[in-house]
Amino acid sequence: MPLFCAILIVCLSGCAHQLAKQEKTCPAEHIKGTGTGAGEHEALMQARAEISSQIQLSITAAYKSSNKQTIFENKEFTESKYKSNIRQTTELLNAQDVKLKSSKKTGEKVEVVACMSRKDAAKPYLAMLPRISDSLNLAVQTELAQSHPRGKIEAARAAESLRMRQIMAVHVLQGLGENAELPNNASYDKMVKDYGAFSSKFKLIWKGGGEEVSQILLSKISSRYKVETGTCVQGLKLIPISSEIECASSQYGPQCFYSPALEGRSCEDDLYFTVKGQRVQGTGEKDENDAKRKLFAQIPKAPFWNNWFEELDKYDAN
Repeated sequence: MPLFCAILIVCLSGCAHQLAKQEKTCPAEHIKGTGTGAGEHEALMQARAEISSQIQLSITAAYKSSNKQTIFENKEFTESKYKSNIRQTTELLNAQDVKLKSSKKTGEKVEVVACMSRKDAAKPYLAMLPRISDSLNLAVQTELAQSHPRGKIEAARAAESLRMRQIMAVHVLQGLGENAELPNNASYDKMVKDYGAFSSKFKLIWKGGGEEVSQILLSKISSRYKVETGTCVQGLKLIPISSEIECASSQYGPQCFYSPALEGRSCEDDLYFTVKGQRVQGTGEKDENDAKRKLFAQIPKAPFWNNWFEELDKYDAN
């Protein structure tokens, strides 16, 4: 009898060990995530994040791969220096499909193992690909049809962002075992060349005078954008509406003021925008010249630049 009990205990121990091992292993074609937390919910959230990070590795690889591919195949695309709005995220698109495999309390912590089938992980990417393709085609056709620089730039940026999302989705699906291929897009290639030709010729042309205020404005704008002077052939003329300053005496001492205003016009003189700003002032301790110096020092730091740059960014084709 004692021998029988010993054998039984060994068997039970071995079975329990095998069961524990099985509980911590996900089925084939599943992604495994583990997590530890104060409670099961917190631990499961961590496990989901781990599963998501494994999908995220495919997205990161896709981004690097597409950059290399772009530099090699499309010089125009690279030279245009598109500003991608792609944001990588570790958010799991269908977290509800993550299944809890095991949960174990150890001291004050809970440890969980969760599993997600690759098929479930692929579902949201399979669903989004047709929508991305439709939006990409629309953005491409918009860029090709646009003559207004702002519309052309916005459409090109949207198309580039959508193409990157398309590349990433395909790479993720391939990493999950799906038979997904990146569609050849002749119209996108055509847009890349069209935008490359446009952006290489599109210039920001300064049309201010030699006044000190005008030179201060030009210096500040040039610190952010490539600005030229001379004849406007294709681009945006930047015209300070007024470079004059006003000075007067006050109880605080001599004061000088400048009311910022800037126009953006086509080379054919069509008005694209007018941006203004709150009046900037400088107060001198000695005389009017001192007030002017204080004013000139304040202009580059004035709050109106936030709105001006926001508008000018829309016309930055590089």
